[in-house]
Parts: sequence; C-alpha cells; structure tokens
Amino acid sequence: MPQNSFADRHRAARDAVLVSQRGRLIEAMVECVDSLGYSGTTLTDIVARARVSRSTFYEHFANKEECFVEAVHTGVDIVAARIAEELGQLAPDADAHARIESIVVTFCETVAAEPDFARLILVESFKVNQAAVDFRDLAVDRFAELYRLFYDQARQADPALPEVSDELIALLPDAIGERTRRVIVSDGPARVPDLAPLFVQFVNATLGL
Repeated sequence: MPQNSFADRHRAARDAVLVSQRGRLIEAMVECVDSLGYSGTTLTDIVARARVSRSTFYEHFANKEECFVEAVHTGVDIVAARIAEELGQLAPDADAHARIESIVVTFCETVAAEPDFARLILVESFKVNQAAVDFRDLAVDRFAELYRLFYDQARQADPALPEVSDELIALLPDAIGERTRRVIVSDGPARVPDLAPLFVQFVNATLGL
C-alpha cells in the first residue's frame, strides 16, 4: 500500500487539532485576523465564522486575546507535529543532511499549506502581546534543539567536524524565521517553499556539513 502524501498527512494532522468546537473557534480566529487584522476582529466575527454561540466561546476562552494566544500555540503545535511526522518518514539510518533537509522543507511547505496560521505566528503575534510571542519563540527553540541533536549525531559519525556552540545553532532558526516573515509580508506564504533549498544550504554551510 503506498504511503500517504505530504498533503494527506498534513490534512490528517490539521483535522486532529481543529475538529472540536474549540478548534473551530481557533480556526475562526485565525481566519478573521487574516482578513480583518487582530484589532478589527470582534467576538461577533469569531463566533459567526465558527458557527457557535457566545456562551460556547466563553466556555473555552476568557476573551479574544486568550483565543488569539491559543491560536498561536495551536499553529506552533501543527508545525511541530508535521516536522515530527515527516522525520518519521525517513529511513532509520538517515544522515544529518537528510534530517536537516526534512526539517527545513517541512517547515516551508507547512507555511504554504497554512498561510493564515503562518501570518498569525510570524507576523501578527508581534502586534498583540508577549504571551503570543513567547509561543512563537518556543517554536524557534524547538528547531534549535533538533539542529543540535542532528549535528551532534553528525559529529559522532565524523569527529573531524568542529564543535558548534548552542548560541550559533540558535541563530539558524532565528534567521530562517525572520527571512520567512519578510517573504510572507512581501510576497505571501506561497513563495516560502521556493526558499527551502537556500535555507538548507545556509544550515549546512553554517554547521560545516
């Protein structure tokens, strides 16, 4: 039986997160912010798009800001889940190059597949509050941890590779995230997958792989 495609796996992961009433409210928040901006989005907009009552909204969230922060958290979780799933598609003996390429390509493809969430996390979160930014930073830290893990594995296979500080590795997702944000603003999320080869080259060059 053939393996599911990237799109099928992405759809399954997304549905698992957003199928509930809470998920529908989060999705409505994301869509409203994308079309109206955070300040222009009202509770009426959110519940109308989610097709639930105000009382249902307040069963899940104290206010619009809390819903927004949870939407950022959900978007981060979707990206993390997709990366873990695509890494799981690799052969057990895949080397650091293949694993790094999988991380970067999956990130870029997920940005394009989830343009509303991408804008929410990488653009709008900085306009709302620190809690939303903290969740965005958590996603960046997860990337850095993966790069650290795979580089350490590469050094075990090739001890000639130099030691690389955690601070340098942390700069990799910071730089990729900032370039992605700029491209989202200037050209739109659909353009981001085109950057994947450049990002992969950047990571490998920085780590000396």
